[in-house]
Amino acid sequence: MEESLSYEVNFFKPSTPFLKENLRAITIGLLIWGLATYGFQILLKIMETPTTEATYVAYQQIAPKLADGTASDEEKVAAANTYLALLGKSGALLKNDTLKTAFTSTVYDLLPGDSKDALLAAATKAASDSKVDVEFINTALGIGDNSAMKAVVPFALIEVSPDKLAMTDAALEPVMDKFFIHNQSFLTDTIVFGFPFHYLYTALFLLALFVLICLVYCYKIDSLMKKYEMEKSFE
Repeated sequence: MEESLSYEVNFFKPSTPFLKENLRAITIGLLIWGLATYGFQILLKIMETPTTEATYVAYQQIAPKLADGTASDEEKVAAANTYLALLGKSGALLKNDTLKTAFTSTVYDLLPGDSKDALLAAATKAASDSKVDVEFINTALGIGDNSAMKAVVPFALIEVSPDKLAMTDAALEPVMDKFFIHNQSFLTDTIVFGFPFHYLYTALFLLALFVLICLVYCYKIDSLMKKYEMEKSFE
């Protein structure tokens, strides 16, 4: 009786020269891909330096004055715009009542007397109608030409009574640290073709590298099949 051929393939224990070279090619490809992908992430972690946004640096100088009531109108405007910018960074922050209270309170404090009631009314209406008129707030904050900031204002308001105003709160510090302090290095600050290098590397180079590895592997497998005359087995 003719002995049957065994086609069992074990990736970890290659039994033929072809399988051994195939395994070697796969391993090299995986190592290159792993090094390029995870090695770069490790390098980013090693090189990173926490960097605070200039807006937050200015706010940290203003915060004590907000707490003791000595902040000027210009400083209140800067603080309110900082809160507004923070609220615009994440939809989840629009549910942060402490942050929204700080924004509403700061705007309330810097508005002239005849506009304070209008703010409280707008804050009450904004809870159910985001199309509330807040143009007087945009004007007070100097953001009339900033459509992105203006769009956030109705969602940044919260109902607050004059006796419950709080222009700053210690509970805001962890949130502000999270969104205003960024890990940066020359890998993130270098601009290539209009994009930060780390973004271009991960979004474009790694994709191209993966395709290149696949092409090289196909070429290698084709060469191995010719070398070991495996093409004949498929005829």
